[in-house]
Formats: sequence, structure tokens, C-alpha cells
Amino acid sequence: MVQLHWFDVVVLAGYFVAVVCVGLLAQRRIKNMDDYYLGGRRFGKAFMTMYAFGAGTHADSAVGLAAQTYKLGMAGIWYQWCQIFNTPFYWLLSPIFRRARCLTTGDIYEMRYGRSLGILYGFWGVAINVGYFGVTLFGSARLIEALTAGKITVFWAVLLMIGACVFYSLVGGMIATIWNEFLQGMMTIVMSFLLLPFLWWAVGGIPGVKASVANADSLFRMVAPGQIGLFWIILVSLNQVVGFPSAPHIFSNNAAGRTELDNRIGFCAGVTLKRLCSIGWAFAGVLAVAYYGAGKIEPDHIFGSLIRDILPVGFAGLMLACIMASVMDNGAVFVLTSSALFTRNLLRTFKAEERTRLELRVSRWFSFLFVCASVGLALSFDNVPSAIRFMWALTPMLGIAFWLGLWWRRANRYGAWASFLAATLAWWLGINAFGWRGDTGLPYVMSFYILAGVGAGAIVSLLTRPEPQQALDRFFLTINTPIGQEARLQRFEAQQPAAVEAS
Repeated sequence: MVQLHWFDVVVLAGYFVAVVCVGLLAQRRIKNMDDYYLGGRRFGKAFMTMYAFGAGTHADSAVGLAAQTYKLGMAGIWYQWCQIFNTPFYWLLSPIFRRARCLTTGDIYEMRYGRSLGILYGFWGVAINVGYFGVTLFGSARLIEALTAGKITVFWAVLLMIGACVFYSLVGGMIATIWNEFLQGMMTIVMSFLLLPFLWWAVGGIPGVKASVANADSLFRMVAPGQIGLFWIILVSLNQVVGFPSAPHIFSNNAAGRTELDNRIGFCAGVTLKRLCSIGWAFAGVLAVAYYGAGKIEPDHIFGSLIRDILPVGFAGLMLACIMASVMDNGAVFVLTSSALFTRNLLRTFKAEERTRLELRVSRWFSFLFVCASVGLALSFDNVPSAIRFMWALTPMLGIAFWLGLWWRRANRYGAWASFLAATLAWWLGINAFGWRGDTGLPYVMSFYILAGVGAGAIVSLLTRPEPQQALDRFFLTINTPIGQEARLQRFEAQQPAAVEAS
């Protein structure tokens, strides 16, 4: 039995009561599928900032980063900072998701390339979300395992988090998710920096680190020769730019706000806030070398062990609440976006008069299947950094087609399929045939599948017939027309002699 102080129990109980109340209150505001999947697109800058921060930040982020900085020093911070140079791309791309006037990213692929790409993205987007949720569950379970000194194993920690997450996401939809992302975001900030003052005092500051660690200056270097260097940083950053638009939750991150500016500021501020919090996680891993000694603790357990051993009595409950908040909110995002992809891009069998009721019911049943797949994946991972590297490779496979379709009118559905298949094959070959594994091989396998995907997409597009001109004109006019200026779209439709066949 896990020994928790009575204050820990009070904190946990108070948090769960608050979450249940928010979910039940949000349920009353769900009138249609737009409310369920995107919260009615009614949120301002503050909520969108914390939503972007919370949706992209979970316990596995802290666990994985602390593990890497414990092993590699501050160079491990690039596991989170690899996106720090990409914020301008996020600012420029953000309006497209709202202007597309869709409910899922799959709708955008279908609008640009036709029905077959909408179906492909429906399957692949669900797979991406299974991966994201599996990594989140595994990383959070490792933190709980360390926090409880192994009394709660990874298996039981995953089941504990799943029970709370399923209720939370299925009852309140995206409205409850964004409301609680605000609370969860604040708690994650606390989780990120609460540990540092106590840990700094325990190791005796810089003099204590130098006294405890031979060649202590190497811990604070921003590169790790042979593992994380300039080539690694450039390729991982490029990989994140390529994959960013095809991550399913990015759509709601950039389409649930009231205005384009709310979405832009909210998303860019949220991801920037995550980079700031990652400084706390990175320093925790580095200082753990002085506190425990190098190689004395399993890297995945560093963050949880520090919380257990350093913080005063009562704080364990707060940290457990932070972990649960992180998993529940992020799990809700993954469940909802996957349900939307399944019902809207794959199923589509509802009659108009019963669509909302049946779609909502099917969406909720599908969520249970999604959760089971995520649990199975979570229990298959060996360590958090390798799980994070696994996820980095999933989104670019279809992200290449997104960028080709956005910047090159000649890109067509055949090229999009070719880019996906070529990139996926190159990824498999890079790992299994060429042995590009771990941090050392990561930039090589990334450059291989990005080049293969872009090359195949461009060549096949040039060798096959282009997309219909009318469909292309409609797509580019739509994504370049701000919300509120729909008269431009109506004039375009009125001038068309006949509807364009989407497939």
C-alpha cells in the first residue's frame, strides 16, 4: 500500500471533485458536434494559450527530458528545444486551420487531394494519436512508479489514469478539455519549477555540484559529442516543422479560438511557455547527477525519485494531481480528435436527421477502442526517450503531403500517396536495414525519409494528371479567405458551372 500523507489525499480528492464538476457542467453546453469536437470555437487568448501549452505538455515531457539531461547533461534539453526555432512557422500556418472551416485535419486533406487522402489521414491520424497517448501514459506511469518507489507499477498506474481519463473526455467533450487545460497548465508550471529550489539547496548549489561531480562543467554543455550535435538539432527541428501540421490535435489547437488572432497568439504563446518550463525539467536531471551520482538511478525514474526524496510531506499529492491532470486533459484531446477522424473521415453513414445523436454515440464507443490500443502500446515501450523518438517519426509521413499541397499547386493525390509510402518505407529501412537507431542514428533516418518522401511526391505528381483546376481554386481561395469574409466564397461558388467531384 502506498503511504501518502493525509494532505496528499485531500489534494488528490479535491482535484478529482473539481474535474468531475467541470465535466458535468461542460456537458450541458454540448448542443452539436462542433461543440463536442471544437468547443464551439468560442475561446479567447488566455484559454487558447493554456490549451496549447497543456495539450503539448504532459508528464512524459518532463520524465523524458530529465532522463536525457541526467544521461547527457544540458544537451538533452534539445529534446524539447528542437522546436524553439519553429515558432514563426506556427504563427504563419495557424490561420489555415480555422479558415479551412473544417472539423478535422482529415477534412483539409480531402479538400486538397480528394476522398482517398481523407481516408488515409483518418487511419494514420488515429495511429498518430494512439502513439501520442501511449507515450503519455507510459511516461506518466513511469513517473508514478518512481514517485511511489515501485509500489504502483507501470501497469496499474496506466489503468488508474485510463479510468479517470475516459470519464472525463466522454462526458464533457472539448469544452471540458479546454476549461481543464487552463487548470492543468497552471499545475504543470508548478510541477516544472517547484522542485528546483529544494533540489538546489540539497546539492549545495554550484559549489556542491562541482564537489560531487568530476568535470562538472561538462554537464552544462549544450551539445553531446557523438549523440546530440548541430546536425542532430537541425534535422530534428526540420522534422518537427514537417510533421507539425499533420498531428491531429494541432487542428483544435488552432481552430477552437474565437478569432484567428486568438488562435495564433494562443498557440505560439503556449508552445513558448512549454520551452520555458523545459528549463526546469532539464536542470532537475542535471542536478540529479550531483544528488544521486551518475548512473545510480534508472533515467526514467529521475524526475519521480526527486519529487519523492526532495519535496516536503504533502507535496506528493500535488504532484500526483499534476500528473493526473496532464494525462486526463491530453488523453481527452487525443480521444476527441480520434473520434472525430473516425466518425467524419472514415465512417460517414449517418442520415442527416439523426447525424448528431448517432455520431456522438459512435464517437464515444470508438473512444473505448482507442483507449485499449493506446494502453497496449504504452505497455510495449522500454524507456521514455525511445518512445518520444518513435512519435517524432509518425507525423512527417503525411506532413510532407500537407506542405507539398500547400505550396505547390501541381502536387496531386498520387504524389501525396507516393510521398507517404516512400517516407514510411525509408523510415523502416533506415532503422532495420541501416541500423540508424538511438540519438546517434536519429538525424540520418530523419533526413532519409524526408528526402524520400519529398522526392517521390514531386516525381509522381509530375508524371500523373493534376488535380481539377476548379477544386484547386476552391481550396486556395478557402484557406486565403479570413473568417467573416465568406462572400468571396459565395461569389466563387455562384460562378461555378457544376460541383467538383471530390474523389
